[in-house]
Parts: sequence; structure tokens; C-alpha cells
Amino acid sequence: MKAAIRPLLPARYFLLMGDYFKSAGTSLGEVARAAGIELERFRETDFGLTTQQFDRLLAESRRLTGRSDIGFEWGCRIKLNSHDILGYAMLSCPTLDHLLRLCSRYYRLVTPVFRMSYQRTGHHAEIIYRPALPVASETLNLIQEAIVVSTHLQCKSLLQNPASVYDIYMSMEPPPHAARYRELAPARVHFGASPLPEIRMAADTWSLDAALPMADAHAVRMAEQRCRALLQRYSEQGYWTEWVVMMLNEAEDSQPTLEELASLLGISARTLDRYLGKEESSFRDLAVQVRSDRARKLLLEGTLPISQIAYRLGFTDVANFSRAFRRANGVSPSDFRGGSGAGSVQPTSAGTRATDESAGQG
Repeated sequence: MKAAIRPLLPARYFLLMGDYFKSAGTSLGEVARAAGIELERFRETDFGLTTQQFDRLLAESRRLTGRSDIGFEWGCRIKLNSHDILGYAMLSCPTLDHLLRLCSRYYRLVTPVFRMSYQRTGHHAEIIYRPALPVASETLNLIQEAIVVSTHLQCKSLLQNPASVYDIYMSMEPPPHAARYRELAPARVHFGASPLPEIRMAADTWSLDAALPMADAHAVRMAEQRCRALLQRYSEQGYWTEWVVMMLNEAEDSQPTLEELASLLGISARTLDRYLGKEESSFRDLAVQVRSDRARKLLLEGTLPISQIAYRLGFTDVANFSRAFRRANGVSPSDFRGGSGAGSVQPTSAGTRATDESAGQG
């Protein structure tokens, strides 16, 4: 099977954090060295980070600064002109509505990790961001924060009435620095708003059709031509198995179906199933294995009652959970937690084939 080329994240965004690292007692160079990346690479125009490098950079950023609000601070530093040619195109748009439609079409040039969609019905507008690439769970949350803060600040700078009240819904739980989100007023931020990773920004009062100050139709056309050319250089996403595993792992109090995950990507369930088949995996096997792995982890942690674990994994009742767990692991959840199965059952990585009879009842 031919390996897909993993999309790269523009490194220029990370350069924006230089002053923040300095204020936190470290430096961009220190963070880069700790992550095994030469600092000079960041100054190369087309340098991009793999998702693994990005995970390492953010992990080292948290370790060296000891701060939890890195994503929030990062979002504060991302401006419209941070987005290279796409930023120039957005600044030249005639209205905020046009800008949001343009950004959603070319959002992959900002980051391939998330997809952006924009929907408008009358005066009601919704901006939705959903993961498109597999990354570490902490990285996923940090990027959510950067997206929320930067989108809010960029839109607020263009609104005729920046005091317009609107709502931001984030799937992540409140971070240690949740109080900082009061800085986004008049936006109302709601944490833990979705069982699957996503951001949704909903507004009924934005001035979507008001003329923007730097509108230039010719500049938009020229910049969009370059955006199209850049987008065509990207390979197909690939790594469908890793993405499905990430989404299943991140789901809380639910067990996403193939159809639900496919809809998040804007493709049919049949297409997603075909992509998984090309990587020699199947949704059924992945769902069973991820659920089983999560169940064993939660049982061994010993902090939650078995009934709560069952509901957290999306089972409708404890009996269904117990039957599915015994089929997959050969012991009941209580026996596994008690130690009779914990030493003998070896966790297998998601993506390996699971037996048909181990499919859990939801």
C-alpha cells in the first residue's frame, strides 16, 4: 500500500509565539531545540511541520513554560495578515460574509488539522470547525483554543458593532485558565458542548453584509487564484484509520457511527468505509477495539464506578457493557478491575482486526 504524504502545518504561525516564550522565561529557540527542530527552519518561507513535530513542539511549550493557556495566547497573536496570501485575500473581501465563505474554502492553507464550514440563514451565521487529521488529545484542545480566540478577535475587528453578543460552543472541558475566556466578551463561551471534538460559533447579530474598509475586488480575484494553486499542491489527506481512532477516543458519552463520522468530513459513509478498506482496516473493528481499550484503561484507573464507565463509553446500560467487555476480554469488568484479568489480557492497538462476535451493543 502506497503511503500517503502527511500534510504539513505552516511553521510561520509558531514564530508568532516568540514574545510569549520570552515572557514565560524561555525562548522559541529553546522550545525548538527541545522538540528536535532547528530554529532556522522556521524562517524558511515554505517550511511546514508534520503533525508529529507539531505535537512535540506544543508538548515542549507546555513543559518549558509551565503554562496551560498557550493555545489562548497563541490565538491572541494570530491576525488576518498572519495567513500569507489567504490573509491578503480576506483583507480585500467586500463583506464579512464573503470573507467567511472564502476562508472556509481555503482553510486548509491555514491548517490541515481542522476543517472549517460556514453556514448562513438570513441573519443567523454559524462557523463550525472539526478535526481533519489525527493529533494528540492535548494538541487537539490547544488548537481548539487558538482557533476560537483568533477567529473571535479577527471577526470582532471587522464588525460594525463589535459589542454584538454571540455564542461559542467548544467540545473540550473547561481548562485551568477558563476564567480567561471572559476576555472574549461579549461572546459567551460554553465548554463541554459536544460529545465529539468540534467548535461552533453562532451569531444572529453580526453585520455580515456591511462593507469592509479594504475591499478590493481585483485583489481578491488575484489572491484567490494563488490560493487555488497552493491548494492543488496538497496531497489527499490519507491516514483515515488514525483519524477515526482519534475521533472514537475523543467521544464522550456516545459511540459515533460510521455515518456520523463521515458527515463530519463531508463525505458519504460508503466513501469513508472504502478509504478505511484501502488501509486494511474497517470501522466495525476500530470501534470495537477502541471501546475495549478505553474500557480497560478506565477500569484500571479505578476512579469511576462501572456504571459510569458504561455510560461514558456510550453503552445504553451496564448489562450491555458487561456482555461486550466479557466477549472482548474473556472476563467481566468487575473481575478485570479486581485483578483476575488485568495481568493476562493484553491491550491491542486500534486498527487490528477484532472478532465479529466482540462487537458491543450500544
